[in-house]
Amino acid sequence: MNNKKLEIERDLLVIYRNIGIDVPSNHDEILKYVIDDVEETADKVDWHNGDVAIAFRRFLETKTII
Repeated sequence: MNNKKLEIERDLLVIYRNIGIDVPSNHDEILKYVIDDVEETADKVDWHNGDVAIAFRRFLETKTII
């Protein structure tokens, strides 16, 4: 799991860079949410950075106020 956590964190950092933001102050909260989401929804062996992006989007959706 530790290696998976590092890979997920790396993917998140790439997402932040690609959308032009600094590492958010709640990065640890985001990372935990994304790890949990990937664990629950993605293929256990063949997960990829697209799964991380989907989990990040889901995190943002939980914070959206309409």
